[in-house]
Amino acid sequence: MKRIVVCTVVIAALALTLQLKADPPENTRTQITPLMRMKLDKSKAILEGLTVEDYEMIAKNARGLRLLSTEAGWNVIQTQEYASQSRDFQRSTDLIVEAAEDKDIHRAALGYVALTVRCVECHSYMRKHRIELMNFKRE
Repeated sequence: MKRIVVCTVVIAALALTLQLKADPPENTRTQITPLMRMKLDKSKAILEGLTVEDYEMIAKNARGLRLLSTEAGWNVIQTQEYASQSRDFQRSTDLIVEAAEDKDIHRAALGYVALTVRCVECHSYMRKHRIELMNFKRE
């Protein structure tokens, strides 16, 4: 059962990675900021911890993500939707930490999937929001 959950997480992460590597539309392409680079590194480390069942690695990097989400550079726009997305992200990191502390690989893996979905949803929202902002400024 553990192998099934871990394989599912790895497959989901690879699928999302391939989807994210696809070139975005020209008007939404941006550079990865240092904060985003740190977020990606910690997310990858959680996945690594899940694949080798290193609970300390999982918890440490989930805590690191939670801490990053409180940085001033995290709040790039001030909308209710963005605040809600951030809270959902934080809840996902908390779930991962709790599961890792309980040495529950299945719950930690599901928390990681939820975290990844939160990231994809928020970034989709941000791309849409930026396009709307650019169109508004042109008018």
